[in-house]
Amino acid sequence: MQCAPEPACELLPLRHFIKYKDYTRRMQDARTPFLTKRELAVARVKDAIMLGRYRPGQPLRQVQLMADLDLGATPAREAVLELVAKGLLVHESHRGMRVAALDAERVRHVYSVRALLESEAARLSAGAATDAAIDRARRAVQAMKAALAGNELKKLSSADGRFHQALYEDADNPILLNLIEQMREQFPRYALWRSPGRVRQSIKEHERILERFALRDGPGTAKAVRQHILNGLDAFDAILHADGVR
Repeated sequence: MQCAPEPACELLPLRHFIKYKDYTRRMQDARTPFLTKRELAVARVKDAIMLGRYRPGQPLRQVQLMADLDLGATPAREAVLELVAKGLLVHESHRGMRVAALDAERVRHVYSVRALLESEAARLSAGAATDAAIDRARRAVQAMKAALAGNELKKLSSADGRFHQALYEDADNPILLNLIEQMREQFPRYALWRSPGRVRQSIKEHERILERFALRDGPGTAKAVRQHILNGLDAFDAILHADGVR
């Protein structure tokens, strides 16, 4: 992917990607020991797409997924069906399966919905935030800084996920949180994580969010979250346009 010709869009090297089978086994242990084979297969394929192992528009075959991600035939088939239904994969007659292409207009719509949902979740959660949630958010920001210093994309993405989980968990609205998760799974976000300039800015925005969250300032946290998401949209839009995606 070619970024706009500014230093802020210099791509991080991909050598930090660890062996994927080892990563996903650790991912399973970290999440829960009770994932079914289908759930684990869905998580492995989805994470491979989200982190850029499989790129937008790339053709895929079920046998390739089985070999790359250490999956059995049935779990791989079930994962494909679920991710086609979610829109991350596309199956076309006579052309087979491929990763869904990025669409700039769709990305804008998703980010707009994210701004609405996540700012509301932040507002609700901040007012009721526990000390434990604030501490987890603070530690996640520190982990993001360490991951950026080490050019570790997976750790960066994981720390960002932990931050937002801590930020929204006290909203006490499981339907809202489920919708947020669905929106965050709509397209791969690795392009933003490979732009050091955007990552540095994003971490500053996380710190501003954390500042309001630690004060349990609902409106202030919501405002900071909304601005953070819209800033991400601007950065994503610039990358997509530089790459010729309209």
